[in-house]
Amino acid sequence: MKHLITLCLLGVSVNVMANTELQQQVTTLLQQQAYTEAKNLLTPMVTKKTKDAFLLAALGRTELALGEAEAATDWLERAIKLDGDNAEYQFYYANASCNTAQKVNMLSALGHAKRCVKAFETAHTLAPTEPKYLQALAQYYGQAPGVAGGDKAKAMVLAKQLTEVNPLKGQLLQLELLMRDEPTQAEALLASNPELQQRPEPYFLLGVSQAAKRDYTAAINQFQRASEQDAADQDALRSKLLALYQLGRAAAVGRTATEQGIGALRQFIAESSELLPEYQDWARFRLAQLYLANEQRPAAEALLKPLQASTKDNNLKTEINKVL
Repeated sequence: MKHLITLCLLGVSVNVMANTELQQQVTTLLQQQAYTEAKNLLTPMVTKKTKDAFLLAALGRTELALGEAEAATDWLERAIKLDGDNAEYQFYYANASCNTAQKVNMLSALGHAKRCVKAFETAHTLAPTEPKYLQALAQYYGQAPGVAGGDKAKAMVLAKQLTEVNPLKGQLLQLELLMRDEPTQAEALLASNPELQQRPEPYFLLGVSQAAKRDYTAAINQFQRASEQDAADQDALRSKLLALYQLGRAAAVGRTATEQGIGALRQFIAESSELLPEYQDWARFRLAQLYLANEQRPAAEALLKPLQASTKDNNLKTEINKVL
């Protein structure tokens, strides 16, 4: 009997060690943003019967990073059912739900959006001083319509709370919120803060604001300025890269500055595949639009035909069919 108990305990110990080593390996890959490698490692191990919240959440995070929002939502939903008190799982589930809401039809989008805000709120409740949860929830409140839980007053309250925890992030968030509704106050905030002036985010936000007004020339100038700022951290790098994408989009939609737009999109595609994989398909489509505007149909078709076959985005497929 003692021998049998010893063997059972040994088996448990070996399994725990194996699971610990696997978790460490997965965590390292996620930290390195090696998402394809992480997916290849996790996929054979995660099935419909898996009850390990860590593995489910890790595969969900990986799918999210690779632009597979709907698959990510499914895995992360299972993870939070097993461990609903994990703020990080809630945070990534919220991101996956929001991304899915942007890809599905209007009838389904509202449900995903409501699950998104609920998960952001849960993450914030579980870790009320964590900057990324404060920022994500505030941005949701600031951007979403009221029917989906948007609330601009709540957004500004959270932005001010974030400023107490992380002054730079809080000021950037306040600037973002003011840019939409109080542009004069936003400009005053930017003018009074030299640190903000050295960041790409303010100029990116100004570009977005100009593009929304269909002033594409002004938007392109701001996006260009954003792309020229130093990337002091990951947030700055993300904004620099997004500025390149938005510059190309503004050039395509506004039918202006095509060569500048082509250069920006080529650079975006070359430099952003790991950090912003979810934008890659649309970046290729916008680049093809610019090629068409420059009467370079063979170059456009070389992008569009493989994209038409590979993309899972129905909206993008519709847009491709319009120009092919």
